[in-house]
Amino acid sequence: MERLNWTRIGYHISFWLVYLFLNSWLGSIYNKIELERAFLGEATVLPVKILLTYFVFYRIIPLYLDRDKVWKLVGLTLLAFLVAIVLYRMVTEWLLFPAISPDRIVPFFNWPGLYLVAFDLFITVAAATTIKMIRVHYKSLEFEQELLREKLQSELNFLRAQTNPHFLFNTLNNLYVLARKKSDSTADAIMMLSKIMRFVLYDCRTPRIRVADEARIIQDYIELEKLRYNDRLQVRYEENIVAPGGSIAPLLLLPFVENSFKHGAGSTTGVADILVHLHLENNLLDFEVRNTVEGNGRAPNPDGIGLKNVKRQLDLIYPGRYELAVGREDGVFRAHLRIRLEAG
Repeated sequence: MERLNWTRIGYHISFWLVYLFLNSWLGSIYNKIELERAFLGEATVLPVKILLTYFVFYRIIPLYLDRDKVWKLVGLTLLAFLVAIVLYRMVTEWLLFPAISPDRIVPFFNWPGLYLVAFDLFITVAAATTIKMIRVHYKSLEFEQELLREKLQSELNFLRAQTNPHFLFNTLNNLYVLARKKSDSTADAIMMLSKIMRFVLYDCRTPRIRVADEARIIQDYIELEKLRYNDRLQVRYEENIVAPGGSIAPLLLLPFVENSFKHGAGSTTGVADILVHLHLENNLLDFEVRNTVEGNGRAPNPDGIGLKNVKRQLDLIYPGRYELAVGREDGVFRAHLRIRLEAG
């Protein structure tokens, strides 16, 4: 059995109480009678109005959504109002007038009176229906926004799910190269990879992490890459995080560093220069990665899975709050990102 929604019931009771007192006050002014008599008259016919209103809510309004039942809608509406008018007149003639004006005689089918009854019922139903439709409209907007949030969150989760295997694949390639060389650094590389993967699996579960934590994983990744390339790789890492720092979506910056190694050191035979610059102050993050590209060497593809993934995450998480410029010039590929972060 469905549990009663007492909050909703309370709203409905409040509406009818406000309506009763407001209509009684207006009736006493319009008819120039005591407020007590106006209240008694309004309270007598209120059950009829409530019955008609909820019949319209739960029987007639649903028919409005079915275009094939338009004639049933019109007919049921007219019938409901006719029955309500008759009930209204019965209550006033047999209950109200005998109680407050025993000597008053009014024909049951008094046309001016029927017009007033119909108008009174129409105004009541119209007021209640307008409030209900406004509430339904806003609930519909909230529902649409919730669906949109869920859709965007699902897309974001999918993008992050893509990032982790992509990162792991590139890192395992590094280990493969070290293993083929039978390098003494293989064990250190595996330990460093274990540290990085622990961060990926556990620390990245939250929607935001400290920029300092993201910077630490970037440094760990750089150290891992240095084991592979030895002296052929020259990396400059510059970091300036002004307290208290800020928070950022996890693993958002690392793909830029991955690309610099993959298309810089990985695509050249000579010395590869890589610059990683990270500056954070007043929640404004300035992040830049540069890597040399030898001759006609292949630069990172802006539409590749790494950069394309990051761009989409930026669109979802920081819409209108970031600037990203990527391009190649004079043998150097440059990715420059600026984000206005949340405080934290």
